[in-house]
Amino acid sequence: MADKDKNDIKLERMEDFLKKVPHKIMVMSGKGGVGKSTVAANLAVFLSNRGYKVGLLDVDVHGPSIGTIMGIVWQKIYPSGEMLKPVLWSKNLKIVSVQFLLENPDDAIIWRGPVKMGIIKQFLSDVDWGELDFLIIDSPPGTGDEPLTIAQTIPDCKALIVTTPQGVSLADVRKSLTFCKEVNIEVLGIIENMSGFACPNCGAVHNIFKSGGGSELAKQYKIDFLGKIPIDPKIVEESDEGNLLDKYDGKIKDIINEIVDKIINKLSTNKEEIKLMKIAVPMAQGELCEHFGHCEVFGVVDVEDGKVVKEEYLTPPPHAPGVIPNWLAEQKVNVVITGGMGPMAQDLMRQNGIEVVTGVSGGSLNSVIDAYLKNELVIGSNSCNHERGEGHSHKH
Repeated sequence: MADKDKNDIKLERMEDFLKKVPHKIMVMSGKGGVGKSTVAANLAVFLSNRGYKVGLLDVDVHGPSIGTIMGIVWQKIYPSGEMLKPVLWSKNLKIVSVQFLLENPDDAIIWRGPVKMGIIKQFLSDVDWGELDFLIIDSPPGTGDEPLTIAQTIPDCKALIVTTPQGVSLADVRKSLTFCKEVNIEVLGIIENMSGFACPNCGAVHNIFKSGGGSELAKQYKIDFLGKIPIDPKIVEESDEGNLLDKYDGKIKDIINEIVDKIINKLSTNKEEIKLMKIAVPMAQGELCEHFGHCEVFGVVDVEDGKVVKEEYLTPPPHAPGVIPNWLAEQKVNVVITGGMGPMAQDLMRQNGIEVVTGVSGGSLNSVIDAYLKNELVIGSNSCNHERGEGHSHKH
């Protein structure tokens, strides 16, 4: 009887948690090797950088990789009272993975279906996630125990499907779409990853394999096509180092932001909440200042539903490491547009849930904000080549 009561408590706790999370998204793929986990990780990071509270749950039991991708494979989950504490990656992003339970990251997990189902439910019932706006779930490839457990446990979960342009991958995606239909999971859309090769010299995208298969499949099944992400050697290098694309200065960062915009707009039932932004621009002599840590004032604007509703100029505190990022967070800023910013300051911004746009040169406050809102902002090189120290930027 005691065991039954304990199970009932766990079930109630899980149901209570899931009711409070507005958006649950399972990232799926028909086959392995298509970059599904990388997409899931970046989706979670980009959402958290916009100020949303995000949980990233890795349920790929046999091949967990989220910890590796995010550079935190050495982290562990520890009990706190009756609950488990997730790994805190930033102020707005919490992560749970089987990787964080292993003594050695290379240990093999040899579990049958019921055990896998149990650990997934435990991650939902026994982890102290706190309040979340999004729960992003990285599922293993295919349509096995793990995605089925998610579908049965989280009936209002939605699916995001990642594919590559090759025919074999697209054939497996059809199985994923059939799976979603049979278990009544709404498909948010398809992302075509590794869609062409982005030349590191000229930036042009060459379709060395194929391109467009994902969009054609989306049309065939009458679901949204969210975008194409090309292959970029720099991304492979950054991923191996545990760096996410929010730190990668290039076209692919813009592509991910566009995909996130589409997902948010599709999920949103409260447009004002989704479109509410507070943008800060470092200013000197009436124009954008190249070095955010040494500006005279910050121009700060409130944006609601794409329109500026308030504009003010605030004098920052004296420049010192860590001061200005924390001060901007206190002002409830969630976007900073600047000429240059160093790695340390960018990390602090990320930890405070602030998105950073670097490489912008000159312009009045109104012109910079207008270009940003119209997605016409010209991104050039960072204004400073120093590698360390707040207020200095690495090469853009």
